[in-house]
Amino acid sequence: MHKSARPIACRGGTFVRQPAAIDFEALTMPRPSFPPRRPHLLAWALAVALTGCGKVGGPSSAKAVDVQVAARVNDDDITIHQVQYAVQRMRLPVDGADAAARRALDQLIEQELSAQAARADGLDREPMVVQALEAARREVLARAWQDRLAAPAVRASSDEIDRYYAEHPGLFARRRIYVLQELAVDAKESQFGRVEQIAGEATNPRDVLDKLEGAGFTLRARRFAQSAEDLPIALVEPISALDVGRSIVVPSPSGPRVYTVMHAVAAPVDRRAANDAIDAYMLGERKRRAVADGMKPIRDKARVEYRGSFAKAASAPGGTR
Repeated sequence: MHKSARPIACRGGTFVRQPAAIDFEALTMPRPSFPPRRPHLLAWALAVALTGCGKVGGPSSAKAVDVQVAARVNDDDITIHQVQYAVQRMRLPVDGADAAARRALDQLIEQELSAQAARADGLDREPMVVQALEAARREVLARAWQDRLAAPAVRASSDEIDRYYAEHPGLFARRRIYVLQELAVDAKESQFGRVEQIAGEATNPRDVLDKLEGAGFTLRARRFAQSAEDLPIALVEPISALDVGRSIVVPSPSGPRVYTVMHAVAAPVDRRAANDAIDAYMLGERKRRAVADGMKPIRDKARVEYRGSFAKAASAPGGTR
């Protein structure tokens, strides 16, 4: 979701736009984004585009099979189904299906030629290549299983989308684009209250920085621009409630982080415009929960034994189960 880095001129140097670095789960949960709409008829258009591929023959089985072949590379066939799969992964609009099919076929031919040359040279028996092939196979199987677990998830109703919209004004009705100052404070847990007090009393970014330094804290500062939906989800509503110049303090394992609103531009999103983003987000969350629920009994029944240095890490507090 993050845009490319954009420098922001400020006193004392140039600060680079980047996402807030928060390293605990509550601040890294996903939130709705606003993707552009794209057509859903690609598979149909592609089938039409590929109707001319292959040879249309008589009743013989050899000619019937040949209809499904888009190209033959030496002794190996590239099928229409392979071309369709390649085009679907390109995520192109419907009106580009015909050109996309030709481009995908060219890429598949290049891949097949390379693969044939690799096999002829014995690369398919190289340890690193074997390991990569096994990893790819495992990843595909795992994704297929988790897709099956996620399949029963249903889309949110209109009422559920209405409630989500109303419960998250900082993402929608009160959405803003911010320039924020982030201060990473080198402070002990027992000093959090003091940091919070200083930040609450400060009235502008320079003020909070000077007061924290005056209190003896070591700081690391940065400034960045970010829209509401690009913020960690746990920061969206607290920051949306701040006036320009005001700050909030967020705990993290590495010490308190102080966020100050330097500038904010209103950029609300109405209910109609937010519909697709909320719908996609809620469906994604339901799929994620379905996968987690489906995997829990599998993991509970599994016997997992960590070895070597991993055994020590797993037995440490907060280590991997």
